[in-house]
Amino acid sequence: MKIEVLGEEIYGGAIATEAGAFKKWLKVKHPDIELVIPQGKDKVDLHDFTLVMPLVQLAAEQSIVNYLNLVLEYANYYFSGSLKGEKNKVSLRAKYFNSKSGELKEFCFEGSEESLGKTIKQFDINRFLES
Repeated sequence: MKIEVLGEEIYGGAIATEAGAFKKWLKVKHPDIELVIPQGKDKVDLHDFTLVMPLVQLAAEQSIVNYLNLVLEYANYYFSGSLKGEKNKVSLRAKYFNSKSGELKEFCFEGSEESLGKTIKQFDINRFLES
């Protein structure tokens, strides 16, 4: 699986600072997954209880489900040291370009770690690609 990090237009082309830490975590936990981070880009960091995952481009449709599960696993790791009462939030966006149909699909999520888990369980790849 290959994941490509993209610059965020809303942040002037900068990438989420979490991209580097996520890449290190992937190397340890899932060394078979390649995460490509563009060089020379500014990084944006929000200093709150939000895990801002970088905007990514995925090459294969099944990668969407795999990526969502990776983000959930990473969020569990990231928030494992949280104090009771902290309102942690996950923010992620993933794009998939279907080269056959020419369509660009985007998955966006913002919510709690628990909500992300529920969303992934209910996620239907076929319905996502049809809509």
